[in-house]
Amino acid sequence: MTTRILFVDDHALFREALVHVLRELDRDLEVIHAGTAPEAIAAASYYQGIDLILLDRSLAGADGISILPQLHDAANGAPVVVVSGSGRAPDVRRALEAGAASYVPKSVGTQELLIALRRVLAGESYLPASLLAAMAPANNTPTLSGQIKLDKLTQRQKDVLQLLSQGLSNKAIANRLDLCEGTIKLHVSAIPKFPH
Repeated sequence: MTTRILFVDDHALFREALVHVLRELDRDLEVIHAGTAPEAIAAASYYQGIDLILLDRSLAGADGISILPQLHDAANGAPVVVVSGSGRAPDVRRALEAGAASYVPKSVGTQELLIALRRVLAGESYLPASLLAAMAPANNTPTLSGQIKLDKLTQRQKDVLQLLSQGLSNKAIANRLDLCEGTIKLHVSAIPKFPH
């Protein structure tokens, strides 16, 4: 079955260049292009069977993250991967809180991008290890009121977080820790989100 991707980025050259990389996911890949927020929402509503949405965080005249929930709903729950020039932790958190399945900086290599997209197409979430490390406060660093410290996590949550930071999927973590995948999902959901 052909994979259908809605690619939302206001830089046509970037979209066209990345399509060649995306063909490694599926040689018969169908890519629907949108350069603005209104075009993206119209395309998500019009085309049936969108498997994945690639969304730039910053669109001309609009904030990509602010339209993320609407795009997700218009495309019948298709997962959204935010692709951005920014790797700042607040931007990543905001995208994940808005419902993104992954956040990939434009600075990553093509193989890491493909890993993220394959995982998301398989129903998983994914963050590059560099982003997980950047989002985690240091163990001995004083934190602002309301932030969590890693020492507040259970040992199993720390184990899961460390393996997530290595880019392992929930299934791979379950195999590594000799646990059920459902148990890993519970641990992941129990790890508090880092605040803004």
